[in-house]
Amino acid sequence: MIFVFGYHPITRQIGPVEERECANCHNSKHWLLHKRTYFISLFFIPLIPTRIEYFSSCPICNFREELVREDFKSQEPLARLNREAVERDMTDEEYNQRLEKL
Repeated sequence: MIFVFGYHPITRQIGPVEERECANCHNSKHWLLHKRTYFISLFFIPLIPTRIEYFSSCPICNFREELVREDFKSQEPLARLNREAVERDMTDEEYNQRLEKL
């Protein structure tokens, strides 16, 4: 019997967070928050998570800065709100109301 094992990451883009200047390309854009989870897989199906990385990246050149879990957790609600605002075309009034609740 043959078993196919693997080890690969799955990266999720949470959403845009803060606008800042990139140290690499010197563009000023809203950086994107990411969560990358590495899995052991069996027959290309991810089964066991082994490691999690948190980082933010420049949307222009993909330069990234690692984050600790606490920083990620503090920025995650804002990133989710910003992503929803862009996808749903949220009004400024609704955005500000939800921002105050954070």
